Formats: sequence, structure tokens, C-alpha cells
Amino acid sequence: MSTLYYILSGENEDISESELKTLLELYDRGHSVFCWPMICVVRHSNESAWKRVAERASNVREVGQVYDLGSLAGWEDVNVLAGKLRDLAKGSEWIHVTQLHSYWGGEELKRLAGVLEEKTGLTTRYRRGPSLRLIFSGGIVVVGRTLFRAKRRPVYTKVFDRSFAITPSLARTLVNLSAVKEGGVLLDPFVGTGTIILEARSIGVIGIGVDIDWSIINGLARNLRHNKNPSIPVLSDGSRASFANIDAVVTDPPYGRGASTRGVELRELLENFLSRALESVVKWGRVVFMVPAEVELEVDDVITRVGGLIKSKHYMYVHSSLARVIYVVVPV
Repeated sequence: MSTLYYILSGENEDISESELKTLLELYDRGHSVFCWPMICVVRHSNESAWKRVAERASNVREVGQVYDLGSLAGWEDVNVLAGKLRDLAKGSEWIHVTQLHSYWGGEELKRLAGVLEEKTGLTTRYRRGPSLRLIFSGGIVVVGRTLFRAKRRPVYTKVFDRSFAITPSLARTLVNLSAVKEGGVLLDPFVGTGTIILEARSIGVIGIGVDIDWSIINGLARNLRHNKNPSIPVLSDGSRASFANIDAVVTDPPYGRGASTRGVELRELLENFLSRALESVVKWGRVVFMVPAEVELEVDDVITRVGGLIKSKHYMYVHSSLARVIYVVVPV
């Protein structure tokens, strides 16, 4: 068994952690995981699982081998840490120190770096050579070696787009929260320009994209052809279209600026959509979607009424006046 650390995006820590745990369940059922702010330490039973998780995740910044995991309650523990680093630093040219969650003040961190440099003979300033990783999160400290750093860019381009389309990073996150496997089929009933199904295809998932607007479907088809993407565009009312044996439904329902609901109230649209989505997915399938935070209680009620079960909810704060709720729902 190998023990690895995963440094997560701090933008939405709950979402980042949930995405990681979903992927771990998908690729390594026998793992164990412990999380602190912006970092999780995972004991893997499948030695190769981490590569699949790291390459697929949207919110993993770095993965590395764990040499030591401990606590650092105060200065009395620093000498003990320095002794460990001296033994573990063989082959390293410098110590790469990162503080993920404020615990040490700026001056304290400088003092700590000075003590470590004195005790180990290694600098904490950047060098080109191999480094020993030292990561602080609250009161815990991880010592390790970096295996992977994210350099994620979309592998597709769009010839048709809209300014209010969701970002590739968020689309990838939603796809991952659905736990859809490579080779599976994902439905987006409010597909827009296709960011979700384009992201899904980049991890080996076939998409079906539905939209009620012909101009949107025409633009989506252009995007799919441009990227040689075999996903299927469908002109239909996504809130009423019926499918079968879908592995996951992932979507961003229309609301707010630029949204076209053809005069249908949001509650009615969501009720119709969720009814069809829960009927369309396989019995273990998930339905993942976003709504404005102000309609959260109403959406909770709709989910119960149509026979869904909320597996998890995640809050995403875009700015002070805009928050969204990401739902992960399964059939009862």
C-alpha cells in the first residue's frame, strides 16, 4: 500500500474534497482517506489508482508520496521535525515549504525556514534540482516528494460559444461528481454550447446533449464536428425528453441572464427535468445539477416530490451577491 498526499484547490474546499472522494471510490474501493484544509492523505490499496484520479480531477493541484505525517504544535516540535528532514532529505537539493492554511505568521514562517536550513544544511529557496516537500495545513505537517502537478487545459476548442457558458473546470467537476465511468453515457438535457459533454468526452465518456433552441443545437453540432466528438446533439425540450439506461445526468438548468425557458416557471421546469432524469438513469446513476441558492428549499421539496434522494449538496460562492448550490441526487 502506498500513502500519498493530494493538495486541493482552496477556492471551494468542500467541492474539491467531495470530487476527490468520489474519484477515489471509483478507482480504489479499498482506500482510506483523511483530510485537513486543502489537503488529503490517502492510503491506496490500488497502486496505480492515483494516476487516474490525478489526471481526471479538476481540483487536485498536486499529488506526492508521503514520507512522514505529524503534528507541529509549537516550537518545541521544530527540532524533532528538523531531525526527520535531515534523514529524509538525501538526494534533495532544497526544501519546498508550503503553508496551505494559516497557522504560522509570516515572521514565524521565516524563523521556521531559518531553523530548518540551519539544521539540515538545505536551503528553502527555489532551486532547479529535486526538492523535499514540506506542507503545513493548520497544525499538521506532511513531508514528502512531489509526483504530479496539475497543468490542465481543455483538449478541445469551441467554434461556437456564449459568454455565460460554464467554465471547463466547473464542467469537469460536475462530471466527476456524477461518478460516471469511462465508456459510460452522460446526458446533458440543457446542453448549451456543450462544455459538459466536451469535458465528459475528454475522459472517455459519450455524451448526449439536448436543447430546445435550434440555433444552440446547430452551434453544438459544429463544436462536436470541430473536435471529432461522437457525442449526440438532440433538438428537444430537455425537461420533458425521455431516455433509458443513462449512466449519469449532468447539467446546468437555464436561469438568469441569457437563459431561455420558453415561459416555463423554474419550479415547473425543474420538476419536469428531475422526473425525467431520475427515470432515465440506471439504478446506481446520479443526477448532478446547479441552481441559484435562493431557490434551495424549493428544489429540496421538488426532489422529494419526484422520488429523488439528495446524496450531497455543495455551495459555490461566485461573489457576494451570487451563490449556487450543486446537487447530487440519486433515485430512491
